[in-house]
Order: sequence, then structure tokens, then C-alpha cells
Amino acid sequence: MALATLAACASVAKPDKDRANLHLQIGTGYLSKGQYPQAIGALQKAEALDSSNPYIFNNLGLAYFVRGKLKEAEGKFREAVRLDARYSDAKNNLARVLIDTKRYSEAVRILNEVEGDLTYSNPEKTLSNLGMAYFEMGQYKKAEDYLARSLGMRRESCTTSNYYGRTLLEMKRYKDSAKALDQAIEFCRATKFEEPIYFSATSYFSLGDREKSRARIEELITNYPKSKYVAKAKGMLELLEQ
Repeated sequence: MALATLAACASVAKPDKDRANLHLQIGTGYLSKGQYPQAIGALQKAEALDSSNPYIFNNLGLAYFVRGKLKEAEGKFREAVRLDARYSDAKNNLARVLIDTKRYSEAVRILNEVEGDLTYSNPEKTLSNLGMAYFEMGQYKKAEDYLARSLGMRRESCTTSNYYGRTLLEMKRYKDSAKALDQAIEFCRATKFEEPIYFSATSYFSLGDREKSRARIEELITNYPKSKYVAKAKGMLELLEQ
């Protein structure tokens, strides 16, 4: 009797799961194309139809994350991990939200769990996130190690290369940081992420290379006039012109 009842319930639920998977596929497609409002809409429909699928919650968390909705993203990632405690990608994504909200110790704890998962297919993400966490904690030697290992697996990563260059800058290895940040600038052009331009200018300024520092500052001011780094860059430029 119990088995028959369960089978009946499953047969009723299956159409909803099929529809949920369809919306999951549609939402994931939108997500990959950068069409985030459409992705959120489709994934919300999937969630309403099937609240037991961790992949729906993970992808919805990603859609919220890229829209800057960190609280909502965290909730979805936590639900994905609750549904599947071995879901390393969701753990990695949750850790990134924790880093962005300055909860570094919890992020490191979660990332250490993921690092131990030898079946995880994207270990470079874990290493990058650990490097970012240790950078924000001021533990630059550990940050350098993790970021360098991540770049060894995925060299042309905008975020990782930027943090790697900034780590070297904090360690006062200005020649190395200038080289790393110049590479980061190229990797970040597609996403129009300007941060490595400012820190490249800072590296050259610290090296005493006025010409290259000025060139980077002018690049930042010209191409990213609304950047949060413009005021500091202009202050540096005044010092160069003295």
C-alpha cells in the first residue's frame, strides 16, 4: 500500500519536474548569454515547480550574484548546499558571496572542504577564491600561493590575475606586480573591469617609472571617468607633475 501510494505521488509530480527541468535549461541558457533578468524569471519558475533540485538553486544564486543581489544569492546557494552537501560548485559560489560580504573565515572553511573534493572539475575556482580570501585577510604569502596555483590552471582569468598582481603590490614586489597587473589589464578588457589599470599605475609609480604610471592613469581617466579610482588616480597624477 505504501509503495503504491508513493508511486502515485511520483507520477503526479513528474510533469512538474519535467517542466522545472525545461525552465532550468532555459534559465541556464539565458544566464550563459548574460540575459540576467530573463534568467531569473525562468529559474524562479523552475524553483516554483521543483524545490528539491539543487541545480536550480545554484543557478538562481548565480543570476542574483551577477545582479549584485548578494543576500538573495547567498540564500539560494545555501539551499543548494542543504539539498546536496557534496555540491562543490554551490559551496564555491557560496564562499565567493561570503568573501564579498567580508566573512572570510567562514569562506575559507567552506573552501577547504571543496579543496578536498578530488572529483571537482574546477579546482582553479577554489584556489582563486582561497587566494582572494587570504588577500582580504592580509595573509599575502598564502594568497600568492593559491592565486599562482589557480593561474597555473587557468591563466587568462581577469579576477585571479588582478588579485595576484595586487598581492605582489602589497608585498612591495613592484616589478613583478607591474608585470602581473599589465597582464590582468588585457584579460579584463572584455569585461571592462578597470581595477588593474589603477594598481598598475600604482606599481609603476612605486618603481619611479613616471612615464608608464602617467600613461596608465590617463588610460583610466579617459576610459573609465566614473571609476571609484579616478580621484586617487588624479591625486597620483598631481604628484607626478610636481
